[in-house]
Amino acid sequence: MGRPKSFEREQVLDRAMAVFWDHGYEATSIQDLVDATGINRASMYDCFGDKRAFFRAALERYMETVSAQRMTRLEGDKPVRQRLRDYFRDVIAFAEGPGRRLGCMITNSLIELAPRDSELNNRLTAGVRALEDRFDMLIREGQANGEIDPTKDSRAVARFLAATVQGMRVISRGAIYDGAALHDIVNTALGSLDS
Repeated sequence: MGRPKSFEREQVLDRAMAVFWDHGYEATSIQDLVDATGINRASMYDCFGDKRAFFRAALERYMETVSAQRMTRLEGDKPVRQRLRDYFRDVIAFAEGPGRRLGCMITNSLIELAPRDSELNNRLTAGVRALEDRFDMLIREGQANGEIDPTKDSRAVARFLAATVQGMRVISRGAIYDGAALHDIVNTALGSLDS
């Protein structure tokens, strides 16, 4: 008895996600996807549709796995500031480790595709806004429990933190700064929570 199709689909999407994430949409060929996933063209088109549809499925997989996993750093019972610091440390650890020069698939795709594809722009923007919304909730929680200056505009600070994350992902892809510089950026960003 073979594995369930859903498991095979997830495995194929994980492999396709890795290719799109590494090379970007335009630079990824159908042959690259065939080689990486181990499925033939006919099966790929039958299961996922054209390259754009395959990309969209891989992007959704990224949001459900990689992005969702990172967001778990913002949950739990630790103080709000510690959860924020843990989240940013995770971003730095990825940039210094296995994700060196990969950046973020959402950020990379926004840069590459958003100006030309309004549907993908809407989906990618929703991914960034989900992080902004989570930051906003966390900041308001910190304001309510006295950890964060209550006079701060929580939405404005959340936008700033989300933009900081996106910027860190772009500059880490180009290896512009080392880990120490990225920690400086995080310390400055988290300093925005003070009065």
